[in-house]
Amino acid sequence: MPPIKKRPAIPRLDGGPQTLILVEDVERSVEFYRDTLRLEARDGDSDRYAEFDTGDGGVLLIVKQDGTIAPIAASALADSPKGLTFTVEDAGFDAWKKWLAKRGVEIEREAKLVHGGRSLVVRDPDKRRVEFKTPPSVKTPTRPPMPIERKKEG
Repeated sequence: MPPIKKRPAIPRLDGGPQTLILVEDVERSVEFYRDTLRLEARDGDSDRYAEFDTGDGGVLLIVKQDGTIAPIAASALADSPKGLTFTVEDAGFDAWKKWLAKRGVEIEREAKLVHGGRSLVVRDPDKRRVEFKTPPSVKTPTRPPMPIERKKEG
């Protein structure tokens, strides 16, 4: 029996409720999302689709763009994002940065956000934008409500 590999401790990603993306090669995308982004595979087959748990009840559904499921998914894709955003705890941001570099994933952009959060952008195998974003460290300022203007009589 081969020795069990210990997986590096990197923080879990959290994503949105359900996201559907079309890809050229399901197997290649599964390797990226499972092995590089460490999402937990839930269902699928390597020819047509794959389903991943993105945390907080979210699901990432990967569908082969020229496959049998693609026509069914077409209506859902009208509102599909052009990229994906995952929330990463601030304490885990640097671990993700090192992990991605170790896996040979090019970091396209890294930024400090206006309200204190940080952002890291990479591309998936289909050149889709994938962002890792920490929560803001400063609450967004709120403006007081606008005063109600009363009509002058006269």
